[in-house]
Amino acid sequence: MASSSSSSSSSSSSSSINPQWKKHDVFISFRGADIRDGFLSHLYEALHRKQIFTFKDENLDRGEEISPALLKTIENSLLSLVIFSENYAFSPWCLDELVKILECQETTGQIVLPVFYGVDPSDVQDLTGRFGNALAQHKEKFKDCLEKVESWSRALKGTANISGPESKLIDEIVNDVRKKINHSFLSVYDNDGLFGIDSRVKEVESLLCLESEDVRMVGIWGMPGIGKTTIADKVFNKIANKFQSQCFIANVREELEKRTPVQLRHEILGKLLGGENLDVGTPCTLRHSTKRRLQNTKALIVLDDVYGYLHLKELVEGWNLCGPGSRIIVTSKDKQVLEIVGCEKYIYKVEKLNDCESLQLFSLHAFKQTQPTNGYMRQLSERVISYTQGVPLALKVLGCSLYGKGVKEWESELKKLDTIPNKEIQGILRRSYDGLEDNEKSIFLDIACFFKGENKDRVKDILDCCGFFAESGIRSLLDKSLVTISKEKLGMHDLLQQMGKDIVCKENKNPRKRSRLWNAEDIYYILKTDKGAESVEAISLDLSKIRNIELCPSAFEKFYKLRLLKFYNPGSKEMKLHLPKGLNFLPNELRFLYWDQYPLKSLPSTFCPENLVELHMHSSQLEQLWNEDAPCLKNLKFVDLSNSKQLIRIPDMSQFPELEVIILRGCMSLVDFSWSSKYQSKITDLHFGKCSKIVSLPNSMCNPKFLKQLDFTDCVNLHGLPENLGDLESLEYLIATRSGIKRLPSSINQLKKLYFLICDGCEGLILPHFTGLASLFHLSFDVCGISEIPGNLGSLRSLAHLYLRGNNFRSIPTSIKQCSKLTTLVLSDCKRLQFLPELPSALQWLDAINCISLEFISRSFKQGYMNSWFLMDLSKCIKLDQSACSQLMECLLLKLQKCLCIPGSELPEWMMYKNDSGSSLSFSLTTSDPHSHSPDFIKIAFGVLVAPKANHSRNFIETGISISCRCNFITDSGDSLEMHSFCRLIKRHHISLWYSNIHLHSRKFRIREASFQFSINYSFNRLHLSEAHKCKVYKCGVHLIFDHNLDDDDNGKRWSEMVFHDRTMSEGLFFTPIVEYEHDEQYPLQGLKEKQEFKCFDLNFSLSFLFTLVICLATASDQTKAQPTLMVFTLMLIHVCLKLLSFNSSLSLHGIYS
Repeated sequence: MASSSSSSSSSSSSSSINPQWKKHDVFISFRGADIRDGFLSHLYEALHRKQIFTFKDENLDRGEEISPALLKTIENSLLSLVIFSENYAFSPWCLDELVKILECQETTGQIVLPVFYGVDPSDVQDLTGRFGNALAQHKEKFKDCLEKVESWSRALKGTANISGPESKLIDEIVNDVRKKINHSFLSVYDNDGLFGIDSRVKEVESLLCLESEDVRMVGIWGMPGIGKTTIADKVFNKIANKFQSQCFIANVREELEKRTPVQLRHEILGKLLGGENLDVGTPCTLRHSTKRRLQNTKALIVLDDVYGYLHLKELVEGWNLCGPGSRIIVTSKDKQVLEIVGCEKYIYKVEKLNDCESLQLFSLHAFKQTQPTNGYMRQLSERVISYTQGVPLALKVLGCSLYGKGVKEWESELKKLDTIPNKEIQGILRRSYDGLEDNEKSIFLDIACFFKGENKDRVKDILDCCGFFAESGIRSLLDKSLVTISKEKLGMHDLLQQMGKDIVCKENKNPRKRSRLWNAEDIYYILKTDKGAESVEAISLDLSKIRNIELCPSAFEKFYKLRLLKFYNPGSKEMKLHLPKGLNFLPNELRFLYWDQYPLKSLPSTFCPENLVELHMHSSQLEQLWNEDAPCLKNLKFVDLSNSKQLIRIPDMSQFPELEVIILRGCMSLVDFSWSSKYQSKITDLHFGKCSKIVSLPNSMCNPKFLKQLDFTDCVNLHGLPENLGDLESLEYLIATRSGIKRLPSSINQLKKLYFLICDGCEGLILPHFTGLASLFHLSFDVCGISEIPGNLGSLRSLAHLYLRGNNFRSIPTSIKQCSKLTTLVLSDCKRLQFLPELPSALQWLDAINCISLEFISRSFKQGYMNSWFLMDLSKCIKLDQSACSQLMECLLLKLQKCLCIPGSELPEWMMYKNDSGSSLSFSLTTSDPHSHSPDFIKIAFGVLVAPKANHSRNFIETGISISCRCNFITDSGDSLEMHSFCRLIKRHHISLWYSNIHLHSRKFRIREASFQFSINYSFNRLHLSEAHKCKVYKCGVHLIFDHNLDDDDNGKRWSEMVFHDRTMSEGLFFTPIVEYEHDEQYPLQGLKEKQEFKCFDLNFSLSFLFTLVICLATASDQTKAQPTLMVFTLMLIHVCLKLLSFNSSLSLHGIYS
């Protein structure tokens, strides 16, 4: 029997040997007399079937000396297969081969695979048995050349020491050979321009799940040119050796243009089952013998570039008959193809390359290196990266086309790409478009030329009205990777968009005869010449790119097919299109009408917009939409007349059955707003912002059952909302910021779905009692002059954010504690507020800046009820009781707050290390007796006093700044640890305190010295502040929070339990070890603080005495009869004990008690 072992070379020179340069895949070293007629012939045939080119020396009459030609053959082989048989070592020829093989392994990285045929590997390794006898015989025979015999001995031992999986089967030996050969090719190709390939291969491998015994199909899906085939090829070469049979069919789409699916299927079966003329059965049914052979074959099949799902179904139908563990990989541009054949759970979407990978790939082809040659060429290269957006095909094509060209040629080529796309790239991308249905092609071109970046649902409505069946059409484009959807907006790769526009341009050289127009010069010329364009279906004109133009009244009379019209003027209010003589006609086929700065007082009376879906007239001169009664608008869904300052009236919008959104923001002259109750309206959004002449709203406006958003921002003359507001059962957002509303109707409590309620700046607002707002999440009544908050505020159980800044109330209802989900409470500038009650435990942020009357706070802040991540800003609270300030600072020490900002100029007394001035401090933690005082510190509290630089107090800017502390620790071994901590609560002449946890990644360190440097950081928009506007750190301090109760085991456990990364960063502190240690090194993290005079022996004695007394009382008590006096006394003693324990713990936490 035979066994095999394997090794891959680690030679330093191996990386320079390319397997493509080797003449032979395998060289077999063997002793012919032992194995020539049996094992060797079967092994050779098996290697040949796997297309492994193998050399075996057929010379039966070998002499004593190995020939130079054979030595050259060994050198030109990628792998040497050494078959140790019983008499192998008796042949000097075989031993010379072995010496040469090991020499090649050392010098060129040749792979060596030993096979032990009927021998014990230990006999070869130890030179015992037949191998020992052979070496003894050689020593006698070659007495004059013992050095040669020694080299044979070393070669035998060296080869035998190559360990690996043992095998007794030829097929397993062959698979081992294949694995080693494939690995050698992969190692060469790893950096052959396949940037970013490894992560993508891993994603596919995870879907393949090779350890599973099921038969699985995995899809690789993506847009044309994104690298699907490359990934499939890489995966195939990497895992092929794990399968008995393999088959890779490239370009299936092209293959099926030459032959039928049945013929291609027969070819696949032939490759898998080992026969070109295999009789597999009828086109629909496999022969029983073929099925049985398939069931016993673990197969790997790759079908590349499959387009039609029917063809794929014919190719893969019945492949579940393959043996356990078989895998089929299919690449396709069409996701639906993959889903139909049942691999929807195992589809990998190929993502585009990132900018770094893109630059490397492009540079490899443009410069024959992985980076641009100089700074300016890098700038030009980055333009290519921006243009290609991570598509490997485009990067390769453009890189090759620019290779060897000068700067001027580069500039010319890149400028040309803006208008003329590369033919090779477009040719490949065009294949997907050519396979679309006619309606899908129309949708694709509309998106490319018109709707990229628009809301998908609104686009679907418009395209449906055009008869394009948008729901299924857009889904098909998504499946084919021709469009994307992100955040509900339609997207498209720039290369695909350019292809779409190029397709339209090629419809006709004359722009008038194209279906879609977007070029400003073409549109300007067509409109100015007044000749019309009967073929045009869509116009999109950026008015900022043309000169002023006067249109005649009949300008649109010959645009009979016009569906989409968009005149937009981004960032400008200048009117470019003028109609001095009016407008007689607009095409009735219009589905989308968008006209910025429309110059007339109304739309043409002849315009019959029954097909219109969206109407946009921003900043128009409209006074009303129609001079007469409104026409039938059965398809209208969206109306935006914002900033039409001359608009006086609008028709009854409730009569339009499909209308969903009305935007009238900035229509400052609008007074006539009627709403009929007889229509069942579908309106969901109403926006009246800055409609300053609206005084009241009709009750009938509250009839729509679908209304979700209602906005009356800056409607300053609107003094109230309809009393039946509660009838809007679907209302989620109600915004009345800076409106004239004085009170909210009581029916507001019926709005069970209301999520946002914002009435900021409604001076004199009176609030109702809150009883039924079960979904209210965000409530804001900033600067409303509110003098009293309803007592049942706590009924708002879903409330998370409450904003009450700038109001006149003196206190907050105690029921606020019942708002169990409240995380944000803003009370800044509430100058009459005197007392803060107990707040909800979920609170994370309290802003009480400039509450100048605030004197007292609830005991809950001092007793540990608050959330451990609590941030509190009490700056400018000048009346706040000093004892309250001290207790708040102690709360921070007890981890009740993360950050705290309070009035004052002195750091807390308990702070262990502090200075009188300056932004830095340092101290030593060592003592003469390291065992007398070595507690672990687990947190650090930081404190700073920040103030303006001298004589610049009035100019100090508090926004956009933060404080940071760089901490450096020196260990006993002299190594350095560095950490950083941050705080954004910074106010002048205030103390800012914050704390951070220490995370040391499962290591212990004994800290000897510590230093801290505080600095001011400015946000980007504050970087250029003058010195007069900047500030400095005047005082600083730190406090080490110790834990005496952790022994070494507890410490190890605590350090090993790491906090999640995002939470660690939220605390603003992390360690950067400057020197790395091995995991088995132990450095105890122990801070040694200065000795404190205060000792607590008496406290411990008191506790012991009281506990003893309680136990004695409990023992002496009458078991049969209760004694109330004794029970009360015992409970009082227990209470005192608990208080003393709490005090003891507090002393320990402050680092006082040792």
